[in-house]
Amino acid sequence: MALVPVEIVNGSSQTVRLSLEEDGDTLAYFRKLARREDLESVTVLTPAPARKSAAK
Repeated sequence: MALVPVEIVNGSSQTVRLSLEEDGDTLAYFRKLARREDLESVTVLTPAPARKSAAK
């Protein structure tokens, strides 16, 4: 399984970023906590697309 960057925000607005397995149990558990409102949000981050270099 691939690791994906995840941003987790708790009720005090403190943020942590982790690399978790895309379909793993840990990510599912954090999402469950967010649904129960124990966490503010759980967001899987997507990398920004690569910018094209300027033509010279």
